[in-house]
Amino acid sequence: MRPVLYSFRRCPYAMRARMALIVAGIEVELREVLLRHKPAEMLEASPKGTVPVMVLENGDVLEESFDIMLWALATHDPENWLRGERSAERRDILELARGVETDFKPHLDRYKYPNRYTDEPILRIMRCQ
Repeated sequence: MRPVLYSFRRCPYAMRARMALIVAGIEVELREVLLRHKPAEMLEASPKGTVPVMVLENGDVLEESFDIMLWALATHDPENWLRGERSAERRDILELARGVETDFKPHLDRYKYPNRYTDEPILRIMRCQ
């Protein structure tokens, strides 16, 4: 039995999880999810209903892409992405990965889906020009 990964092809968080799993050489049972039709098994494992979600062979559930990435690379890190457990370089790498979520992704969403953020001042100014 392999871990089960619930994923969505275009979700950047799911992409990060899949990329780490590929680099680590970990085979999973990939279950692509239609976000408007979430499978009951996924919601049972993770009621929050977002992807990625990974159900490990022992039944443990990883609900965040960052956690999936760390688990995969802790299992096998052939390209040395994490650069050792206590190094300053590893701290910088993890900080960059977290920064993608906290700094970059919100701006990407505003760029990709401007109609969802029409009340924000910068977008009102841009529409008027």
